[in-house]
Amino acid sequence: MNQDIRTLLFRLSISALASVVGVVFRPFWLSYWGMPTFIFLAWLTISVALGWVGRSQPNSFRFGFIAGSGFASSLIATVLTKSVVAGAGLLIALAYIGIKTKFFARWGGESGSHPKQ
Repeated sequence: MNQDIRTLLFRLSISALASVVGVVFRPFWLSYWGMPTFIFLAWLTISVALGWVGRSQPNSFRFGFIAGSGFASSLIATVLTKSVVAGAGLLIALAYIGIKTKFFARWGGESGSHPKQ
């Protein structure tokens, strides 16, 4: 089976599983601990997904941690201010700072931090 098709099917199955969990555990997600748990799971998932490059390449945990933390902080800002504009603005501001400080260029220049061409 083609590697791209296998990856696509894996991602679709994880997405379907996440949708089922969201529907089945709806009372929990609406409870007091639902939102902090969701933000933590989003942070953990993004950190691992962006930190793991592949089987044969070394991992870049620093990039995954920073990107996951930026996304989680924008979710926290959205929850605290009850405004999607505040969360999106924070995410855009963090991306702008990352571009201006050449963080993404440095990360791309690390050996083994991106797939081999």
